[in-house]
Amino acid sequence: MKLGVEPRVLSRSILLVVPVILTLDMATLIYAAFKGAFPATVSLGSPLAYRNIYIHVPIALSSYLLFALAALGAMLYLWKEDPRGAKLSYTAVVLGVVYAALTLITGSTWAQESWGVAWNWDPKQTAVLFLFLAFLAYFPIRRSISDPERRERVSAAYAAAAFSLVIVSFLANRIVESLHPTGQAIQQFSAEPVTGVLFGLRMLFALGTAISLLAVGYLGLTPPRILGASVAVVGIIAALALASPIVGGEIYRVVDAKLDSSGNIIELVVSDGSGEREVVFDNPIPSPIVPAITIDGRITIVGHLIKLKDEGFEVVPHWSTPLGVALYTLSISALLLRRWNKDDLNSSNANTIS
Repeated sequence: MKLGVEPRVLSRSILLVVPVILTLDMATLIYAAFKGAFPATVSLGSPLAYRNIYIHVPIALSSYLLFALAALGAMLYLWKEDPRGAKLSYTAVVLGVVYAALTLITGSTWAQESWGVAWNWDPKQTAVLFLFLAFLAYFPIRRSISDPERRERVSAAYAAAAFSLVIVSFLANRIVESLHPTGQAIQQFSAEPVTGVLFGLRMLFALGTAISLLAVGYLGLTPPRILGASVAVVGIIAALALASPIVGGEIYRVVDAKLDSSGNIIELVVSDGSGEREVVFDNPIPSPIVPAITIDGRITIVGHLIKLKDEGFEVVPHWSTPLGVALYTLSISALLLRRWNKDDLNSSNANTIS
């Protein structure tokens, strides 16, 4: 099969494109984590925790895409016995397992705040866990077979069959009652043009990063180490900056608030988990959350996490957001630093391109 492009030219082109995609991915990730829109009010937890939607959802969909490509490569190998299909399947499974682990972690930390518990065997959570475990089992199954040809056939058949769990995971919260938002809920959240554009860009660039990593692994490329190191440094700095308001001082949750006729805050009822207290301001404070009250009369500061100060208070993010930024960027960095050109498939022609 002729690709129509010389392998060296293709490799150089990919190594030029990957930094551009990563830069756009990191830029939109950090902007969304600091400035992304969030719901005015939520039923439980901090509304700011919903900035995780710009982190968790793109990661989850990237894992689905990678597992789909793993199944596609597997079926290509089973049909044509084409070693390139085996290489594609193996590489996609490796990346998909990393992305699935990130999906579970970022989802659980967000659930801790927005559902009140990190894990409750919600149908969607459970389906993603089974999906992760199924593809994780791909590796011991593969290593247990010594004969190269049989190993490739069994691995391909297993990867193709395991794809059924992607479908189960995708449909879980649509066919069974679940706390997990559906696609329709996400569409409603991103209905505002600015929010929709940012969420769309996050999806586009996150998927682009996943595909870029797949191309790097499939072709056995070696990106400059400075690229992986830069992603890690940028991610750590961003995560620390996000987390800095949380560090030092006691964090309270706003339980209730009173506003004056201009929408300024004159009193808060806050809780530290052990009890509630009232905080009265001699000089009314403009609400840091705009608008201060929704059309149906709900006060938007309620639910937020704050730190009290001498002359007022500061709204702080939930810790799950900086954690998500750190985990995602460090994982991307580690995958960029991985050396794929070692014979991962133990097959002399597995990475042949013609």
